[in-house]
Amino acid sequence: MKNLNLTKSMQLYAEAAELIPSASQTMSKRPQAFVMGAMPIYIERAEGCRIWDVDGNEYVDFIGSLGPITLGYCYPAVDEAVKQQLAKGTIYSMLSPLEVEAARAITEVIPCAEMVRFLKTGAEGTSAAARIARGYTGKELIVNQGYHGWLDTWAAERANAVGTPGSMKESITSFAFGAFEGDRCLDAVLNRHKGEVACVFMEPVSYANTDTGDFLRWCRELADKHNTLLVFDEIVSGFRVALGGAQERFGVTPDIAVFAKGISNGLPISAIAGKREVMKKAEDLIISSTYGGETLSLAATVASIYEYRNKPVIPHLWAMGERLMSSMNGIAEEIGLALEFRGWPVMSSYSFGYESDINQDLTTLLLQEMAKRGVLLRRGGLNFINYSHKAEDVDFALTQAREVLPILKSAQASGAIKDLLTTADVAESIRRF
Repeated sequence: MKNLNLTKSMQLYAEAAELIPSASQTMSKRPQAFVMGAMPIYIERAEGCRIWDVDGNEYVDFIGSLGPITLGYCYPAVDEAVKQQLAKGTIYSMLSPLEVEAARAITEVIPCAEMVRFLKTGAEGTSAAARIARGYTGKELIVNQGYHGWLDTWAAERANAVGTPGSMKESITSFAFGAFEGDRCLDAVLNRHKGEVACVFMEPVSYANTDTGDFLRWCRELADKHNTLLVFDEIVSGFRVALGGAQERFGVTPDIAVFAKGISNGLPISAIAGKREVMKKAEDLIISSTYGGETLSLAATVASIYEYRNKPVIPHLWAMGERLMSSMNGIAEEIGLALEFRGWPVMSSYSFGYESDINQDLTTLLLQEMAKRGVLLRRGGLNFINYSHKAEDVDFALTQAREVLPILKSAQASGAIKDLLTTADVAESIRRF
């Protein structure tokens, strides 16, 4: 098709722009994060690895709601567990036995997990982990790498942290992932702040490089040497790169780890898991939420972990991801297009190898043309495989890529990329509807 019919999506967006700041609850789901006017904005329903937008268009989805969908949308075993629990109630005046069941399930599969606390979002979970680390060590400074959410704990580090108390900037500093030398390597940062560091807080994976075990082992050694805690943000890597996350895959056990996203196949829950001695400190801290024991998400967590343990979920993610990555790279190489899919097959990223402006336009054209043909990819982030992606779904995407990538190569060679873009101007779109 020449263009997607996105009439209802655009109408809803025009209304949302008047009612909701940024017209979205999630920064990475704003239409500007994809291709405004050439990709769907509002989704009506989803099942397996496919989604349908409000205009009735169907797509094979590799965005996966930014990572939580590890088993698949409307995955039967998880949905059934939620339905059964819904008939019993979603939240009680006292504790639910599901809190114990879910905590036990996590301790059985996560290497560092001796005790577990539940909250609702990844940002809550990482901030709670930071508070536990500070409470346990009696120190305040966090030496940080990676993105851990929007709360003040983390926003204080950002240059554009408008609305965050300036005094909090002294509570966090950063180091560079993968760097063994230089001013921003972890060793140098810890030496500059001897005796001040509550924890080293990091994502345990590099999204462009899967061979980082030596670096993680070094981080563990340095944390021990400086008498500080090592905390892994496994919100993305957990229940995806391995059942027990990156800590299992690389054999490096942190003191605390935070999980969310795939832990429940999409229901809102996060888990702070760690060594008993450290986690016991949470008893003395203000970490509390009315919805921490909400039962539907706990039931989904128990059901999801059962599926991970009893079905070949993780091997399937790797196999389908490798099928997508290697074939996309093969098509690009065959036609001479400087496009590379790289990183973890279960959640790969990609980039073009031209000048910055050309790369941006080629990415826009790639997303636009794949969406026209019923395939959704993400811009500037990870593309996720789930257990419901079968070989035929991946092969469908590859068939569309065999049409699309030559279009990109021809446009790049002729300098006519912008001529092929059909994106709508945001302001004009709002005026139209």
